[in-house]
Amino acid sequence: MRVLRSGMLVLAANLTEVLSALVRNLILARLLTVEQFGIAATFAILMTLVETFQNAGLNRMIVQDPEAMQPHFMASLHGTQLVIGVAAGVLMAILAWPFAWAMDTPTLVVAYLTMAVIPLCTGFTHLETFRAQREGRFAPQALRSFISQPIGVLAVWPGFWWFGDYRAALVAIFAQQLSAIVLTHVAVRERFALAYDRDIWRRAFAFAWPLTLNGFLMFWVVNGDRMVVSNRFGAATLAWLSVALMLTMMPANLVARTVQTLALPALARNQHDGRQFAKLYNMTTTSLALVGVSMTLGLVLLGKYVLLILFGERYLPAQALLGLVACMNGVRLIRAAPVIAAMARGETRNPLYANIIRACAIPLAFAAAWQTGDLTLMLGVGIGGEVVAAIASGVLAWRHVRVPGRQYLICTALALCAMVGALAIPSLGWWAGMPTATGMAGLVIIGAVQWRGMKGRR
Repeated sequence: MRVLRSGMLVLAANLTEVLSALVRNLILARLLTVEQFGIAATFAILMTLVETFQNAGLNRMIVQDPEAMQPHFMASLHGTQLVIGVAAGVLMAILAWPFAWAMDTPTLVVAYLTMAVIPLCTGFTHLETFRAQREGRFAPQALRSFISQPIGVLAVWPGFWWFGDYRAALVAIFAQQLSAIVLTHVAVRERFALAYDRDIWRRAFAFAWPLTLNGFLMFWVVNGDRMVVSNRFGAATLAWLSVALMLTMMPANLVARTVQTLALPALARNQHDGRQFAKLYNMTTTSLALVGVSMTLGLVLLGKYVLLILFGERYLPAQALLGLVACMNGVRLIRAAPVIAAMARGETRNPLYANIIRACAIPLAFAAAWQTGDLTLMLGVGIGGEVVAAIASGVLAWRHVRVPGRQYLICTALALCAMVGALAIPSLGWWAGMPTATGMAGLVIIGAVQWRGMKGRR
């Protein structure tokens, strides 16, 4: 019962984040022109680079490490976090002009420079909010989301009233980020402290560097296509692609973060119990595969109406991209399963290696878009890269930390069959939905067998 309550709380917090981000972007899309919304999307792209440093892994290390409850350990992680924050701020400042050049927005260099302040402030985040998850207390992190995310939404209106343009998005980003940092210091058991311990710092950097480098690769993988679109096709096309990505990445990230928050502690506790670990991992894989297929099918069938209701007729050109983008993010969502399982056994290089493989497809996607001017071809290449990366992630998890891989590969194949069938429905008719029905039925049967096995063990 406690697990169910924790799951509902985590889901509610993550849902608050996703819905707040969606509402914020909906408001901006209605207030701004399509071109101005495309410019505002460049801030969101740069914000994913900031999140690369925020997700350096220290918040997960304090959940996973056996010494997490010691005050000196947390203070040393705070010191590591501050060093990462300062380095990130300097790097963001250096990259402001090259980023503006890549996006073909040279007049926005100063705006991009101001975003370097965010990682500096993030260095003062109190990690006790995350350490509480080790004890099964998810309320502190949930409270942070429940308050900071609506603040970001409400900040849009004064920002637009003051500036009257895309800078309203920048105001909203700063309001949400700074309030989230402040809230980590509310109602904590220990004061924020900094310490230097060579052994802990070395362990922290060893834990964090693969995740940070992977974050850079993810930035390249997720946003590389948008950077090419902005430079090659202009702000309006970037706005349409950003809308398609928003409607697919937000639910995918919601599910991935919720599953990671719940599954990582459970897998870590059972990392030496091979049988129970395998059951938890297989259940995680099947659940993620079903969500990925459902998201793709839903947006293929209902994407037009979702766009009309949420964004209006100005954004209907995004419909042509929705199914492909949903499929790409659905495959990426499945890939989260071996990443979480490997992390539970202290292996953080899995997503790095998989994303290196995924990144190899990006030059091909760029060439396709640049030479043909066809965004659908570019996205098709991206889907192929995600499939190869997903297979590699499962194989690497097996080779490095003996995460069982057979059922993961079966679920990935069934999900891919279902998603390809869903993409074919608009052009080939309903008979093309047979692979979708077959794939989903297979996943449901596997999930039912797993659930029965878990209940039997209890």
